[in-house]
Amino acid sequence: MSLTFVFIRSVVLTLAVGLFLLSSGRAARRPRAQVAFWSKAALIHLVWWHLPDLEGIWSQAGRWLVSIWVGALVTAVLLIVPFALFLVVRWLLVRRSASRPQTQGTYVPLVFVGLSVAVGIAVSVGTVGGPVVREEVVHVSDLSEGLDGLRIANIGDVHVGPFIKPADLAAAVDLVNARKVDLLAITGDLIDDLDQLEPTLDALERSEALPVLSILGNHDKYPNEAAVVAALKRRNRRIQVLINSSILVHPRGIPLRVAGVDYPLAADGRHMLPRDEQDAAMLRFAGLAFAQAAPGEPLVVLSHHPEFFPIASARGAMLTLSSHTHGGQVRLFGRPLIAAYDYMHGIYREGNSYLDVNSGLGHWLPLRIGVPREISIVTLRRG
Repeated sequence: MSLTFVFIRSVVLTLAVGLFLLSSGRAARRPRAQVAFWSKAALIHLVWWHLPDLEGIWSQAGRWLVSIWVGALVTAVLLIVPFALFLVVRWLLVRRSASRPQTQGTYVPLVFVGLSVAVGIAVSVGTVGGPVVREEVVHVSDLSEGLDGLRIANIGDVHVGPFIKPADLAAAVDLVNARKVDLLAITGDLIDDLDQLEPTLDALERSEALPVLSILGNHDKYPNEAAVVAALKRRNRRIQVLINSSILVHPRGIPLRVAGVDYPLAADGRHMLPRDEQDAAMLRFAGLAFAQAAPGEPLVVLSHHPEFFPIASARGAMLTLSSHTHGGQVRLFGRPLIAAYDYMHGIYREGNSYLDVNSGLGHWLPLRIGVPREISIVTLRRG
């Protein structure tokens, strides 16, 4: 999603919320209230539009402000229907009453705005605050002794752009270095803003686990695939991009095959293919990516789309690393509000094969509830 696309959506939703407030009571229709709402909305969208140009503390403050606004705006849109029903019921009751209450016209917009802003502030903590490090241990029954204890970091959905800066990625790489990992995998959607591509790759090269292994996600592919791939290949001594291919690495001096599969993107740039077309594309990718893998060879697979896991498991992968889902972005009581995929977040197991789905270091939409930004580190142990 481009900055323009998300920005326009925000403008449209702002107009909808503003029109609802106009109908919610006399207090909201007062000139001072209207000037306050529309001037703040205009200021926030002005800051939002110029986020790519802001640096340092101004960038951080701008991201906090926009994140609070997006959280409050989405909450307000969800509250419009119940509040509208309340207003209708109140209007019907007032028509039957001889005396009309004088305070209700003030309380309704205040409660509406207050709830929206409160949720917006809570959301901003998850979007702008630092990432969590999720540690997982998986037990592989036929793991060689030399790979016992191997640690692999999974960073996905960075989305370097207006809301995530190369400095955020650099800080994440430093966190990974401090955890003493053996391999660092970037599981797609690294970059949204090509102007920040080179400092983004500089941040990756801070890794002490070289080469960094990277695959492409849907945001990397459309419309900037050629530029992203060319930049990654220029760094091929320190960053290896795997596009339906594999590489033999030697962490701890032990050979390990790592295969990377492409994202099944439609020719016109659509990010969601029909399930049968998606599965057919993934099977083609598997044939290419596993062409050099020998039977019984220790195999780790990188796939931006987690739905590739059953194919990887059938081909003998002991571990698949994915991202793409952002963990659903909104989780209530530990469950995603919208479970759009079979594998949403965390560790999954199928036989002797495991999948880790990372909820993302970043986002193209600064909205996270119950799904913090994260780095996942998987440690392999003999079963």
